[in-house]
Amino acid sequence: MTSSGPEQATGGPPGRRTRGPVLGRLALADRAVIAGTLLYLLCALVPWYRVAAFDLGRGYSFPGASVNGFDSGLVVLAFVLLLLATAWAVLPAVADVPVRFPRSLVTVGLATAAFLLTLIEWLSDLDIGFSLMGLLALLAAVTVLTGAVLRLLPELRRTAPPAAESAPPDPSAPRAGAEVPPEAPASDDPEPPDDSPYRGPPPTLPPAGAAGDAAR
Repeated sequence: MTSSGPEQATGGPPGRRTRGPVLGRLALADRAVIAGTLLYLLCALVPWYRVAAFDLGRGYSFPGASVNGFDSGLVVLAFVLLLLATAWAVLPAVADVPVRFPRSLVTVGLATAAFLLTLIEWLSDLDIGFSLMGLLALLAAVTVLTGAVLRLLPELRRTAPPAAESAPPDPSAPRAGAEVPPEAPASDDPEPPDDSPYRGPPPTLPPAGAAGDAAR
């Protein structure tokens, strides 16, 4: 038996499509944020450096110890910030939460703060010795920050105001390179000549004899 329309998922409400897995709805930049956070967690759990045991004298000795990233408060705070950045990046794949600004601005801000905290901790540990795990944790924070920036760029392009449309050219304006006709010279006569066909005859002067009799 053939169906006359598109099939619907069993058990789901009619007219509503089922959503795929969360990971499939994430962009590649969001996946980089998740991967960077997991790598940061792994690097923070591994010992960053070891302190060898030494004898203090008079029966006192200092036992050897290993220090990992979570022994530092800065690394703990940085990891919490990365967790918040990851949760904010994954949130659109789980629920629709509209905001009035580019979403990835929050992710970039949190990742930047985590990167700076990790950088400060790694540089301060150089007095004890070079820590490879600290460097890897710093690179993991850079990965999260890079993914957040790559996610932010298309959002900024979508929210940018469109460029103002240029006004259509004026057909009466002279074109570039076209010769402008010279203007006619101004006339000395203050009154323009009357070319009307209904004008009367020009005025005539009286004869010279009539003008002399009128003067007497």
